[in-house]
Amino acid sequence: MIKQSMDYDLEGNFIRMWVPELREIPGSKIHSPWMLSSGALSAANVRLGQNYPNPVVVAPEWSRHQREGKESGHGGRGHGIPKGGNQRGIDFYFKNPGTKK
Repeated sequence: MIKQSMDYDLEGNFIRMWVPELREIPGSKIHSPWMLSSGALSAANVRLGQNYPNPVVVAPEWSRHQREGKESGHGGRGHGIPKGGNQRGIDFYFKNPGTKK
């Protein structure tokens, strides 16, 4: 879900429209509010576990994906193949056991 929102709604405008609890989070940080500092969350009036749920699972792959997205500077859908190959969609979650990274 997070990858889809980053690909199709890079600045989070759709999220802001439908999730008012996150409306004050700036820019693309809205896609992963649990990664913000407590000060940034307070400034946006977000209280994890109170007015917005804590994440169920935080996969280690997401921190890598977020860094790559920032470094590549692509603006979402239709801006070429992501840096590092063609890892998209289901390939992002499940790697073929026979492939090496």
